[in-house]
Amino acid sequence: MTVNSENAAGVSERDGETYYFCSTGCKAKFDAGTRGQSNLIQIGSSSRNDSEAHPDHHQHATKSVDKAPERAASHSVDMEEAQEQSYRTLMRKFWFAAAIAVPLLLLMFAEFVPALRDTLMHYHRAVGIISALFTLPVLAWSGGQFFAGAWNGFRNHNTNMDTLVALGTGAAWGYSTVVVLAPGLFPAGTAGMYFEVAVIVIALILLGQALEIRAKRRSSAAIRKLLELQSKTARVIRDGREIDVPIEEVTVGETIIVRPGEKVPVDGMILEGESAIDESVVTGESVPVDKMAGDNVVGASVNKTGAFTFRATKVGRDTALAQIVEMVERAQNSKPPIGRLVNKISSYFVPAVMIIAILTFLAWFDFGPEPSLNYAVVTMVAVLVIACPCALGLATPISLMVGVGKAAENRVLIRNGEALETASRLTTIVLDKTGTITKGKPELTDVLPLGNFTEEELLRLAATADKLSEHPLAEAIVAGARARGIA
Repeated sequence: MTVNSENAAGVSERDGETYYFCSTGCKAKFDAGTRGQSNLIQIGSSSRNDSEAHPDHHQHATKSVDKAPERAASHSVDMEEAQEQSYRTLMRKFWFAAAIAVPLLLLMFAEFVPALRDTLMHYHRAVGIISALFTLPVLAWSGGQFFAGAWNGFRNHNTNMDTLVALGTGAAWGYSTVVVLAPGLFPAGTAGMYFEVAVIVIALILLGQALEIRAKRRSSAAIRKLLELQSKTARVIRDGREIDVPIEEVTVGETIIVRPGEKVPVDGMILEGESAIDESVVTGESVPVDKMAGDNVVGASVNKTGAFTFRATKVGRDTALAQIVEMVERAQNSKPPIGRLVNKISSYFVPAVMIIAILTFLAWFDFGPEPSLNYAVVTMVAVLVIACPCALGLATPISLMVGVGKAAENRVLIRNGEALETASRLTTIVLDKTGTITKGKPELTDVLPLGNFTEEELLRLAATADKLSEHPLAEAIVAGARARGIA
């Protein structure tokens, strides 16, 4: 969809770009760092609507300039800070709404107790006026984003979940207020107050949005952990001298030196030297791989034994680790087939509810008992209230974000949402390397001596020979000997 910058409900600046939003809810999502599913469309005079406009409260923005390069680590930190701020704001709004909703809910239950109901009847009007005054700030502050989103959607000829929430809660509050001020307008048995419905619906939706951002924040933390695996500096040779420079300043073609115990800063090819390199960060293989001149090395892998020099072939966002991080981010924001189905259903659900509410009003107005107008209003409000909100657009993104984020914390990288959904139908899993379901670290389990050697004698000799070695298998033999009290 296209958003006119003059009528935009909100504006955000990020990385030298200006984003315009059709609703404040979309702006909040964008500010929380969830840009993966944004529909970024150049500002123009077209009034074309996106085919999946706002089905599940995803953000829609228009972009004024091309995306500028940025550091992945800085982006991850900024995204987490924005998510934290958005989460705290939503939770404050939720607790405010909940504080008003709980007493109103208790008053509703009190009507089912005869003694309390008779007592409250004497103060029915006063209770209604107080309820209207206390719930109005909830709608204005806690639920203000839904009304603003619905209004801006209306101005852009678009309906979304904000529209349904605003109509349902607004209708419940407005109807209840009229009941308090003019109860005689309504037929007997229909003059009920639904203030608690309006605030409870708003509170629950805010809680759902807060939980979604919390899930995304955990996923962002998993991405940050991946980024922390890379080296912060590199020792490069420039003008015949060895100098340490930030990894961001390394360029393709530069010669880099890596000493034992250091991390390989970027991807490249060994020019001179030999070593055993732990590439488990990428391959999951716990045993170091022997490398020599002409072999490729991967950034963030650990040099275990010898020193070597290599030529940088991929830096920045082109390295294997950066590609893994990008893949995880893309998977977090991707939609599985069931998510696309939910979006399609939600896109029809909102206008369908509005049409049904109008048809209900017309049916009761034309064919209902007298007073027909009063009954028509009551039934239309009932349709709007019971249809608010729709949880379809919330359940799928939360489950996807939690699943992908939790998997990333355990070094399981899911390529996209479709792969995650397909995994539910797997019957057989084939594992091709150690470190996948094992500890990822070799251990001494058995000693099988040959000839005239005993187990203890053979293990003592092997541990003595391997004591100064840094090879994982040698370290496992030494640790096994110590565990047996031999070395």
